[in-house]
Amino acid sequence: MLGTEYVGFLFGLDKLLLVPLALGTIVLYWILVPPKINDGGVPHIPALKTLYWTFKSRPSRMDLCNKVDIPALRNTGIVRSWLWGRWMYKTNNAEYARQLFLKTSVFQKIELHNVVPYVFRAVAAGGNLMTENGDHFKAHRSIVGPSFRRAWPVSTFHTHMNKLVNIIQRQEGALDILQACRRATLDVLGQIIMGADFGALDNIDGELLEICWDVVEAGIEPLYLVFPFLDKFPIGKRAKSFANLKKFHRFIESTINAKRAELQSRGALSDEERNKADLLTLMIEAYEYSKIHGAFDENGKLLPSMTSEELRNNTIIFFVAGHDATAYSLSHLLGELALHPDIQQRARDRVISVIGDSPDAFPTDEQLVELADLDMIIKESMRKNSTVSDIRRQLTESVTLGPYTLPKGAWVMVDNWAMQNNPIYYPDPEKFIPERFAETTKPDTNLTANVPFS
Repeated sequence: MLGTEYVGFLFGLDKLLLVPLALGTIVLYWILVPPKINDGGVPHIPALKTLYWTFKSRPSRMDLCNKVDIPALRNTGIVRSWLWGRWMYKTNNAEYARQLFLKTSVFQKIELHNVVPYVFRAVAAGGNLMTENGDHFKAHRSIVGPSFRRAWPVSTFHTHMNKLVNIIQRQEGALDILQACRRATLDVLGQIIMGADFGALDNIDGELLEICWDVVEAGIEPLYLVFPFLDKFPIGKRAKSFANLKKFHRFIESTINAKRAELQSRGALSDEERNKADLLTLMIEAYEYSKIHGAFDENGKLLPSMTSEELRNNTIIFFVAGHDATAYSLSHLLGELALHPDIQQRARDRVISVIGDSPDAFPTDEQLVELADLDMIIKESMRKNSTVSDIRRQLTESVTLGPYTLPKGAWVMVDNWAMQNNPIYYPDPEKFIPERFAETTKPDTNLTANVPFS
């Protein structure tokens, strides 16, 4: 009798094991086999190949681009690829990208906070200027836009850049230049956005630095870009990142509340005060004005009201995105100059010819205009080492790109790295050639093919 019960138990256990086995088979099929779509035959990159190089090249996706994306895109300029837990279209064709950038009613931003609200990126910055469409986008722009209608004098960056230079000069042995640039840009953006000095260049062990870097890196962690549903069950390091995100939210919210109280006690800003104010103060001023008088589009239509949470989200997106994008761009530029001493020497000679070579030399606004020809070096570094890997959109209707017809609802990604390293637009793309961006040699297609900051 016991033997019969034991056999029955094993038989029942076998049936139970069939359930996860069947589910696993379904998931694997979903990932490995792209659904059949009548799109004209857009080729696809095998999902296993994408997954392998995604994790092999972490945290950067440059190897994935070089080993997988660029070869796959060489013949058609568009492929289907697995990312963000789904099959999407990926292109490095400048003409296709032009349509995506210009036809905003058809190629709409993917509203992650509505589509996958549980993923880290969506929790971090929710609805903001960079993720909203239509009237909601216009509402955000009406608040954020006025804050950027000004320029900062070069002197704004003097103190922080001098500190960065001193750190580089005093360093004995190898220096993690990205971390040094991150500390410098954190201080600069703290001053510009919040009117605060975070002291990141003076204190390498500050909690705010740790939180900021964790939040940024958690947003690009490959495992969660490939399998975003895992963010529903954060454990270990991921759970710590979500906890740091809550701390970061509280820090931003407390800063906003302090700025708001300061504005209320001070009253309306004078023109002179407005010209010297930080971005957050200007955003809060515009936000408070819209609460009383409303915000309107170019045709006088009343726009949706921005919430306090959305004000926080916009502050976060400019702070985090601006901080890391600037740090990466600066560190890549220094790296390229180190690898190309001839170009470095020419740039140094040019700077000395304008501002001199005294230890405390720093350009004025007028001298910076004279050095505009050095922009070629900066643009070439940003082309070769784009800080924004891709730009994603979702189709509101079917779209024809060349011989292909993409269906409504599809996600489409412009692969910035693959486009900016496309030999059609930039011959010998692996080489560092600043002269590509000389005014006399710059083709019109490069205006679309080079979008390092999206």
